[in-house]
Amino acid sequence: MVISMRKFNIYKKKGEMPMKIGVFLSGSGTNFEAIINYMKTYDIDNAEISFVFTNVPDCAGALKALDNGFKVISLSSKRFFNNIGISPDDADSRILYDRDVLKLLSEFKDMDIIVLAGYRRRLSSLFYEIFRNRIINMYPGDITKKYLVKGVPASLQALRNNDTQIKCTVYVDRENVRFGTAILQSNPVYLENFSEDNIDELNKFIREKAEWTALPHVIFEIIGKERLSADDKGRLYLDDNIIPENGIQL
Repeated sequence: MVISMRKFNIYKKKGEMPMKIGVFLSGSGTNFEAIINYMKTYDIDNAEISFVFTNVPDCAGALKALDNGFKVISLSSKRFFNNIGISPDDADSRILYDRDVLKLLSEFKDMDIIVLAGYRRRLSSLFYEIFRNRIINMYPGDITKKYLVKGVPASLQALRNNDTQIKCTVYVDRENVRFGTAILQSNPVYLENFSEDNIDELNKFIREKAEWTALPHVIFEIIGKERLSADDKGRLYLDDNIIPENGIQL
């Protein structure tokens, strides 16, 4: 049996509210910029970014959000854990921190989706209970690759494993797993002109050619057009057709 996710439509009908988006970020905010640039380019006025949350109050992404007139809410994770003197990375600690985050976001509990746009903290079970199937994340690589290890850029791992191309994956974030359930993979970025010596150039190229296209496409053209659903086992469907393990291909 297919159980639909909540439906979101970016094209406002009479009497309906726009899709409400919360964006979480910790760094440069380039994926956040891609989202707002997409909204401007395609004149999307029936979806709104209700807030930007950051655990790094002075990060570039937060400053960009303020410069663009968005509401920014912050709670320094570094200061939070320094003050209470515990590890920031175990499950109990994440719950303590996220409980305070959710208090700050209490007026936004009706968010339609949460987009993790370079958010560098793992969420606790509290978020997955409230926003089940509605937390969207992205990885700058193919999440089905068996060679992936933590702490090494996906681009570098692709080069070292002699891949000729790399794809970014947009997925529904899940609790207790590194990657969730794939929704979509980007167009391939070909690697023949790159090596470890110009890895920064490659990462920039991947962002421009893949990340900044794939994430807005999922938000506005798939979720926003009510095309994504999930069943009781967490499997995802596009237009009622099951999405394969590696996601649909852009």
